[in-house]
Amino acid sequence: MSESPETPTAKRRKAQVVNAAADCFRRDGFHRSSMSRISAAAGMSSGHIYHYFARKEDIVEALVAQEESELALLVQDVERAAEGSDVVTAISNLSERTAGRYMEREHAGLAMEILAESVRNPEIAKLIEESDADVRRSFERLLGERTPEIVSRCALVASLLDGLSVRSIRHPGVAGEIDRLMLAKVMRFILTA
Repeated sequence: MSESPETPTAKRRKAQVVNAAADCFRRDGFHRSSMSRISAAAGMSSGHIYHYFARKEDIVEALVAQEESELALLVQDVERAAEGSDVVTAISNLSERTAGRYMEREHAGLAMEILAESVRNPEIAKLIEESDADVRRSFERLLGERTPEIVSRCALVASLLDGLSVRSIRHPGVAGEIDRLMLAKVMRFILTA
């Protein structure tokens, strides 16, 4: 009898596969990471992996969903922090943590690998675009009514953070060079100027 996808064991095994695939994608790239390589990295048989994921694109979908969930937690943290101040101050105060996440080389490398695959694979491109739209709407809602100005501010903040990921790949020491107070000021400027 096969496990229900909702059981704790199934969730744990899915996470095991997703983590192994993320390591494989970072190390070997999407195309060189076969399901058999992923299964070996996960410590399970290929057949067992296919019980949870029919193909690599389904694993990428799980990775994109995981990233979206992590960003949803960030939105919740901003909302909690804004209870004692305002949203702009909360975002500025959390900018160091947020930027640090984007500058983690492993995180940035995986994001770049998935983005590169989205250029070649329309199905993954659609996943990325839909997830990005969901995350953007969440941040736009934090700042109030969805106006062209709010949309622009959110696009600029996202571009800054995405750029930090690219910069961390080009220059691994960038995290140590960024003045955290200046970063918070830049975020505040983008959100209020």
